[in-house]
Amino acid sequence: MSDLSPHHPGAEPLFTYREHQNGFELDADSTALVLVDLQYGSAADGYGFNRVYRELGYGDTVDRYLERVQRTVIPNVQLLQRAFRDAGAPVIFLTVGTITGDFSDMTPRFRRAVAFWEARGMEPPYARFGTREMDVLDEIAPVAGEPVIPKTGASGFTASPLERVLFNVGARSLVFGGVATNYCVQSTLRDAADRGFDCVLAEDACADATPAIHQVGIDSVSPFCRVASAAAIVDDITRPTSGSPTTAEDET
Repeated sequence: MSDLSPHHPGAEPLFTYREHQNGFELDADSTALVLVDLQYGSAADGYGFNRVYRELGYGDTVDRYLERVQRTVIPNVQLLQRAFRDAGAPVIFLTVGTITGDFSDMTPRFRRAVAFWEARGMEPPYARFGTREMDVLDEIAPVAGEPVIPKTGASGFTASPLERVLFNVGARSLVFGGVATNYCVQSTLRDAADRGFDCVLAEDACADATPAIHQVGIDSVSPFCRVASAAAIVDDITRPTSGSPTTAEDET
């Protein structure tokens, strides 16, 4: 639907209203950076899903995914972290896995998936609380005072105290990065938008299994947020609030 074009000359493009929807400014006093599942079990070789998919013969897919994580996502997350920390804006981490350790705290679909892997003699790819797989990647590790919030489902809002933490820090706008674009990032961002937060997706601070699935995730959340590069977001968070926001379209 987002590719619809006018049927007669002079007609206004159908979706230009999204520019107005997402015309908010990012104020360091009320904006938080939310980093989703950038943990060893989701974004490092030899752990979690990357380990399992290699065992299943999808090593080429894992290599391409991890190349994006290392060469694109991590540098852009670091760029965002520096800007938010320098501005005194909150940086919040989400991690996903079982807190009880036996997956009883996760939804039935997760538990059925666990049974699927175990029936094949494989260690389930889901992280357990207290293990390395649940740790945030060392390259983007939290500093003192930055919350790391474990969740037991895709969205940070339905399976963790994220909303209370955001309320406590006074966040009204959220910038998202993490993995996977079309799964936990999308789920959390959509829930945030419906809870009244203005949202921005840092497209180059996210990754998914393939470029095509990553793009599906971007297209799916675009009605709920502004999509921009990490560099454009840094410009916004450091610009005086009288400035106008930069969108992905402004960069092309």
